[in-house]
Amino acid sequence: MEGSNFLDNLKNAVDKGEFNSEAAKKIIEIDKLADEKKNSFGLTQDRLEKSGFAEAVSEEEAIVLNSEYEKEMEKIKKQDAVNKQLATLIEIENMVKASIDDMSSFVDELEQKFEKEFKEGDQMFAKLYTKLAEIKIKYNSNINN
Repeated sequence: MEGSNFLDNLKNAVDKGEFNSEAAKKIIEIDKLADEKKNSFGLTQDRLEKSGFAEAVSEEEAIVLNSEYEKEMEKIKKQDAVNKQLATLIEIENMVKASIDDMSSFVDELEQKFEKEFKEGDQMFAKLYTKLAEIKIKYNSNINN
């Protein structure tokens, strides 16, 4: 490697005092840091291998594991899609319930407001009275009588 010969020659020149520049000193510092990182990575690999978390597998085992992983990911994607649809349905259901509750409150208000007219059988309020009755029958479980 041509680049490593250059670095080795540069390091030797600095070590012998033949070349003393800040750039050369920085290069040596970088080289030392790189060596430390390389050694640190090796120690981490050793620790992983000793702990049993990192173990070599054959190509066939890797294919099987990858296939199982892909199947599991597909299940997770399907479950996620179902959960999103369920969340949307629940959100819509909650909006409908809130609308029915609002309508129920409004029906109660109207019945109280026009109680006198309904009892008297005022024909101007007949359609309103009929509609309120229809709504109460249709949404009986959600409207208090």
